[in-house]
Amino acid sequence: MAVGKNNICHCGLSGKDYGKCCGRYHTGVKDTEKSPLEVLMTRYSAFCEGKADYLLKTWHKDFRPDISAKKFSREIKNGGKWLKLQVLGVWLNEDRTRAMIKYELTFRDAGGVCRSICISSFVYEGGKWFYTDEVDSADNNQLPGELDSKDSVLRELAAIGIKA
Repeated sequence: MAVGKNNICHCGLSGKDYGKCCGRYHTGVKDTEKSPLEVLMTRYSAFCEGKADYLLKTWHKDFRPDISAKKFSREIKNGGKWLKLQVLGVWLNEDRTRAMIKYELTFRDAGGVCRSICISSFVYEGGKWFYTDEVDSADNNQLPGELDSKDSVLRELAAIGIKA
């Protein structure tokens, strides 16, 4: 369901209305060059808004599914309703070219309200951040400790100009 002109953005991270937050990315006014967190929050909002073109654009070409935006849009609309995004931790390698973000999604589908803990992987290429794929979190001992650090989230929010 689309948000109105003066409604808080779906990502819930900035406290701004959609047009001044993730909507700027969806319309091409702003690009995802600063942080993988920009990609995560804008992709979440794109799922909420049914912006399949944007989702495909921010998916790294080596991982992007072979699907038309029109068909992908139908799948999004039939997939349920996205209710909440909560970022739990952010890890970036030393040269800020690879990243992982751990987050909790809350959504409603035919079975009711569900929560899911996810870890997504991102890569910085050509001056932009791109989503690649989901990380298998079966062995949490292999994952960086920053993925469970609220401080890591606050650092990345500051990198994109959001004060928490």
